[in-house]
Amino acid sequence: MTHNKGFETLCIQDHFGLESGVRPHLPPIYATSTFVYESAEKAMDVFQGKEQAYIYSRWDNPSYTLIEEKVAALEAFGLDLKPKALLFSSGMAAISSFILSLKLKPGDAILTQGNLYGTTTELLYNVIAGTGVSIIYADLKDLNKVADLLQSNGNIKLLYLESPNNPTLECYDLEALAILAKQHHIITAIDNTFATPYLQQPFRFGIDYILHSTTKFLNGHGTALGGMVVGLDRQHMEKEVWRMRKLLGGTASPFDAFLLNNGIKTLVLRMEKHCENANKVAAYLEKHTAVARVNHNSLPSHPDHELAKRQMRHFVSTMSFELKGGLQAGIRMMDKVKLCILTASIGTVDTLIQHPASMTHSNVPLEQRLQYGITDGLIRLSVGLENVEDIIADLQQAMDGL
Repeated sequence: MTHNKGFETLCIQDHFGLESGVRPHLPPIYATSTFVYESAEKAMDVFQGKEQAYIYSRWDNPSYTLIEEKVAALEAFGLDLKPKALLFSSGMAAISSFILSLKLKPGDAILTQGNLYGTTTELLYNVIAGTGVSIIYADLKDLNKVADLLQSNGNIKLLYLESPNNPTLECYDLEALAILAKQHHIITAIDNTFATPYLQQPFRFGIDYILHSTTKFLNGHGTALGGMVVGLDRQHMEKEVWRMRKLLGGTASPFDAFLLNNGIKTLVLRMEKHCENANKVAAYLEKHTAVARVNHNSLPSHPDHELAKRQMRHFVSTMSFELKGGLQAGIRMMDKVKLCILTASIGTVDTLIQHPASMTHSNVPLEQRLQYGITDGLIRLSVGLENVEDIIADLQQAMDGL
């Protein structure tokens, strides 16, 4: 795929056809577990690495190749870069495989923020830390503190970011952190799920690896799980990250890859409407008497409003807000919504609502949750594509009497 076309064009067009010369309008689903060789000699060359070919769908599949090339091109759009992308069965499969691909040893350390997606935090606590790798949580907004940590701790091998974060929408200065990390030869990686490559391109700011839960906005319809790792170090991607995918079996299905590709075709249209609706909903919530605070970067009251404007094309469509009535008010509101869907996800065409403390962040230690604003009364909202007045009306009736 080339980089000299419009972003929307890259989303829509499929530059992958059958070797036989057949060019279907839409790419086929390669629903096969294995691939056939024309001779024993050919098979030997492929397995010995002398020739490139598809072998087994746990290793690779043409359905994966199409969407991997497309997402890599989107993340590098307008940049003179040629990253490599790999598709996984879920966002967590992508994150875990990427971290394991770094081959961190006992005594090594990962520097990250304390307000990560709950399951990522659980992975770091319950799996990665068990291998002897230290997890250092720090306020990554304090660049002096980050600089001191990197200078004083030579064991830090990875700086892992999530920006905007889930669910308080805090943003971090990607360029400044990437510069600090490069000064100490430390790898940087970011979860870009909330923003997608349309709203934010971390490679533009010097980040080394980008991760996605493609389940969310990239798919956009809630039809399939998926994850993606996109990296500038093609050798590491093609050898180590690919090896983790092959050995751990975190490969997506060809049908899920097909659904992801279909979703990306409307990414720009969806993100524009998502963001437009979210800005209006955030402004409404900030004025509501039952709401204590709203976390959305479109609001000048959000501490990262200016940073988000600088790093992103638009503000994201996910937000969180705290009701003055706390936990019980949040439960009552979620029980009263009619249009909004109570479920633990984001990024679909319909508006989704959930309670982080009892759902996505339930396994994060209480002290850590509270330290980063994930209180018992916090509600997360993923604003969909419905008529925005209908969304606001549903929120209003659900908050009546709170």
